Amino acid sequence: MFRNVVVGISGGVDSGVSAYLLKEKGFKVLGIFMKNWDEYDETGRCSGEQDLLDAEYTCDKLGIELHQVNYVKDYWNSVFSYFLDDYQNGLTPNPDILCNRHIKFDLFYKHALENLKYDAIATGHYAKTNFGSYLENYEEEKAAELRIPKDAFKDQTFFLAAVKRDALRKIMFPLSDLYKIETKEIARKCGLNRLTQKRESTGICFVGHRDFKEFIKEYITPKPGNFIDIDTQQIVGEHDGIHLWTIGQRCRLSSHLKPYYVAQKDIFTSTIYVASGHNHPKLFSDVIFANHINWLCPDPLIKPNSVLKCRFRFQHTKPLVKCLIYRNFDMSGDEVEVLLDKPLRAITPGQYAVFYSDTNCLGCARIVKSSMMDNRDKVICSEEKAKNNL
Repeated sequence: MFRNVVVGISGGVDSGVSAYLLKEKGFKVLGIFMKNWDEYDETGRCSGEQDLLDAEYTCDKLGIELHQVNYVKDYWNSVFSYFLDDYQNGLTPNPDILCNRHIKFDLFYKHALENLKYDAIATGHYAKTNFGSYLENYEEEKAAELRIPKDAFKDQTFFLAAVKRDALRKIMFPLSDLYKIETKEIARKCGLNRLTQKRESTGICFVGHRDFKEFIKEYITPKPGNFIDIDTQQIVGEHDGIHLWTIGQRCRLSSHLKPYYVAQKDIFTSTIYVASGHNHPKLFSDVIFANHINWLCPDPLIKPNSVLKCRFRFQHTKPLVKCLIYRNFDMSGDEVEVLLDKPLRAITPGQYAVFYSDTNCLGCARIVKSSMMDNRDKVICSEEKAKNNL
């Protein structure tokens, strides 16, 4: 049923090994390199130039055809413009999540299936679905589920949580049952040793190795303001703009005994409220309000008074924390409240709350704000937790 597969070739070891495994399985494989950004850095070099060379090297070694598609304009409109808007409004966005939703698992997915008429697409993500690594368990009448891969440390389902559920139906994840160390060993054995030496991409792709504050100044005009101690309400320093700072970040302010950390931001006055000490109570939250929900399962809160017991994280590398999710009567259908089992530090508006069962990624919602419960709410929450065995 699935014989012709388009694989996204990024120039990295993971997509290269995915293409190799597909070919070894007997699939007809076409590689596609997605160009999403074309700005040149301070050295006069395009950030994706080396990646394209590595993609060409990969396909040449494997004997597969490589095409290039240009999504620069789409990326700007669907990802980067929102990225800038969020920073101007004091939020901290996650462009990788938006890129997967709007570019890789929408435009690229549709291009492969509708324009090229291929049967499926494949990527080098460490993720899996209920249909198997190569869609060997595919059933037309079943909905797709996004599952945690074998390599829980490399698990990239966090970055796929905002993808539309239907877009997961005809996706192959050849690395779903491999550890990263196994992927690199396969690369060495199949002649892709050069890719194993390549530094892994981390951080925001279009920033590259540049200093983030210098990068963002090219797009957002600085609006200076004050650092104010959240306890004393005294001015303790000045800054060049709230877009340069994120919740929990250390502020290197001179002449203070303890280091200060960003606790809150006021976009109207361009004020950053800072807390003294890494573990100051104002840096912690156990209640999250979020919107723009994307479920990768049947909506568990569709019935009135429904409560979902699951696990939560808002950063890719952080441990999962137990939580309860529910909708208040005064909330819209697109908003949820998340009660955490324990307070977490630096929960950041603009980031994504991603939800998990023991085996699946259930979906996500975009964080609007967070806080600590007051004593009355804690009593209600304790009753709710007891009822749900949390």
